[in-house]
Amino acid sequence: MDALSMNAVHLIINNRKILSNLSMTVPQGDAVTIMGPNGAGKTTLLKVALGLLKPTSGELYFFGKKGLDKESQKLLGYIPQNLGLVNELSVYSNVMMGALRRMPRWRSITGIYPKDLIDDAYSLMYDLKISHLKDVKIKKLSGGEKQRVAIARTLIQKPSIILADEMTASLDFKAAVTVMEIFAEIRKKMKITLLMTHHNPDIARLYSDNVLIMLNGRIEKNIPANELTADAIGGLYEP
Repeated sequence: MDALSMNAVHLIINNRKILSNLSMTVPQGDAVTIMGPNGAGKTTLLKVALGLLKPTSGELYFFGKKGLDKESQKLLGYIPQNLGLVNELSVYSNVMMGALRRMPRWRSITGIYPKDLIDDAYSLMYDLKISHLKDVKIKKLSGGEKQRVAIARTLIQKPSIILADEMTASLDFKAAVTVMEIFAEIRKKMKITLLMTHHNPDIARLYSDNVLIMLNGRIEKNIPANELTADAIGGLYEP
């Protein structure tokens, strides 16, 4: 079964065609990376999948179910490029913010969290190697540490699929690999599907099953990650 599929999706905003007859699939359990030049529509595609933008026409399916209703939204986790962390709060508080949809609002206001959520938070912080930073404010962390907090905040939601927008874009290659190695191990253990955008072909090759090349608002090519070479993608980036 496909975790996510789009069929002939069009998106027109202010008479400008943003997505054009876009079709794609993300098999359940796989990691799929979208690559393409700036302005290709990668982030827009994620926003459509998240329900932040409504397509002009076309169909979306989540785990075989048409459309994005409240139940489908509960299956989605999102890691934005800017991470969306609160700098003045601790690592632990930021992680627990991800659990809001798993508890009544009064618990988040009072900070009285159920034991299962606390256990999940500590387990994720341990797996992501940030448990020693639980009381440290976000503003004092390195880029790689912030990235791992954002991942923990998303994983505590227990999503079935994660959409990630350039999740290691601000990191150098070594730091990006460190984050992706940890994330890949946890993702496979939790059997989570991943759809991410990324600019680095080496990251895409190492941590994806397939790579989708996107140009001018549509998917132009679907390449097995182990076949992703400069020759395979180079010409697609030319004007």
